[in-house]
Amino acid sequence: MQTPQLDQTNLSPLAFQTIYTDDDQLLLQGHLSGETITNQTLEHPIFEQCIFENMMLTDNNFYRAEVSDVIFKNCDLSNCQFEKAGFYRVQLINCKLVGTTFDKAFIKEVQFDQCNLNLANLNEAKLTKVTFQASRLTEINCMETALKQVKFTQSDLNNADFTNTNLRQLDLSTCQFRALRVQPFDIRGCHVNAEQALYFANQFLELRID
Repeated sequence: MQTPQLDQTNLSPLAFQTIYTDDDQLLLQGHLSGETITNQTLEHPIFEQCIFENMMLTDNNFYRAEVSDVIFKNCDLSNCQFEKAGFYRVQLINCKLVGTTFDKAFIKEVQFDQCNLNLANLNEAKLTKVTFQASRLTEINCMETALKQVKFTQSDLNNADFTNTNLRQLDLSTCQFRALRVQPFDIRGCHVNAEQALYFANQFLELRID
């Protein structure tokens, strides 16, 4: 997996408001920090080679955003709309994304590290080389989502909805959940631990195991 391609030592301080004066709605090669930006609507904004740190970015509509070679650190992006967005070589570290929507987005070489994605939506999205590390993903919606080389590690997936999403070759063995919404054919070839295997046996085979 490629990490964001940016030279952090050469980034200049940048204010989010500069995106409104750029004809292409572009934020390029900047370090944004400590701002509060909420309830904004920007169609097809472009964030490229930037660091967003300690930013409050809640309830914004960034429809069809292009986000490439970007790091989000200690940011709150809860309830943002990234429908049909493109994320390429992005790191999100200790970020809050509760209720954030990535429906029909294309997400490639992206790392979610210690993030809170409870109630997030990734329906019909395409995820390639994406990792979720030590993150909270309870009640996320990943229906009809394409997963390729995706890793969930030490994350909470309780009540996540993977209906009509192929989990073949996915490793959930280090994750925790009391319930998972899947169809029996969705979990064929999925790697699970013994406790999870008992859960699926009871869920789909109606077996009683003493």
